Amino acid sequence: MTKIRSNGIKGDILLLLAAFIYGSGLVAQKAGMNNLGPLTFTAIRFILGGLALLPVVYILEKHKSDEQRKSELTLRQMLPGCFISGINLVIGVLAQQYGLPLTTVGKAGFITGLYVILTPIAGVVILRRKIGVRIWLAAIIAVAGFYFLSLSEGFGMLNKGDGFMLIAAVSCTFFVYTMEHFAKQADAVKFTAFQFLATGLICIPGSLIFETTTWNDIQLGLIPILYAGLGICAIGYTFQMIGQKYVESSRATVLLSSETLFSLFSGMLYYNEHFTKKEYIGCALMFTAIILAESQKRSGNKGEITVFEEDVNI
Repeated sequence: MTKIRSNGIKGDILLLLAAFIYGSGLVAQKAGMNNLGPLTFTAIRFILGGLALLPVVYILEKHKSDEQRKSELTLRQMLPGCFISGINLVIGVLAQQYGLPLTTVGKAGFITGLYVILTPIAGVVILRRKIGVRIWLAAIIAVAGFYFLSLSEGFGMLNKGDGFMLIAAVSCTFFVYTMEHFAKQADAVKFTAFQFLATGLICIPGSLIFETTTWNDIQLGLIPILYAGLGICAIGYTFQMIGQKYVESSRATVLLSSETLFSLFSGMLYYNEHFTKKEYIGCALMFTAIILAESQKRSGNKGEITVFEEDVNI
């Protein structure tokens, strides 16, 4: 009993650390734009993150049985899916990168988190799946939250950065479904590693054509690159993967939802961001909506959509 409780505490800590890395990672993404273009920054961070996960893939591969290997997709079979989901990931990440200089880190975290509500609703509209009343309630609360956060002064006052974050949330929604389609028979860690590499490679041609980058620019942006690449893509993902082994799924999703709060606090600490009363109300409403939707993920009735085991963190 003591060992189980100890493992549960360890899992909680790892998931909270993952949420902290994901939420504060938006600071690194915004800081990276000071010296590097969005395509270049995205290319380097995802290639770095993918390479950092390869040793984890190697270690896990060594401990698999022959039966496990035979049941999984080969690398050649998996690569088309990695590139297709990578294209979707590029759209979402670039929307964040272009939008971050135009909005606050806190608002970016909350608005991007809307994918949690948009994903099951898209399942209803596109795939004719069923969702519970809790999701519909979460959607209504989220709309109210978005209004207070970005539209309380009218639609004409919509911040362009907030608009980009909404695009990122929609992109994350479709990304979840591409992952569901392509990663069913693939090893999750291997698929993620090569998907990260594919994302970086997709960005390279555009970065060479549309952006001018020097080694000095890369050196000046090295800390944000390392945090976004090694931190978000490798360390955060690994912490989440280990933490979810010890923590019940419904509890894990709530812990990971604190990512939005960490993005808010990180923006306050690093960029001295401050919200109006209406914006704080919007944050509270959107966080409530995310928690409602997250708790529905693992507790949906048979036949209802339950969102997938890995949360989307870009």
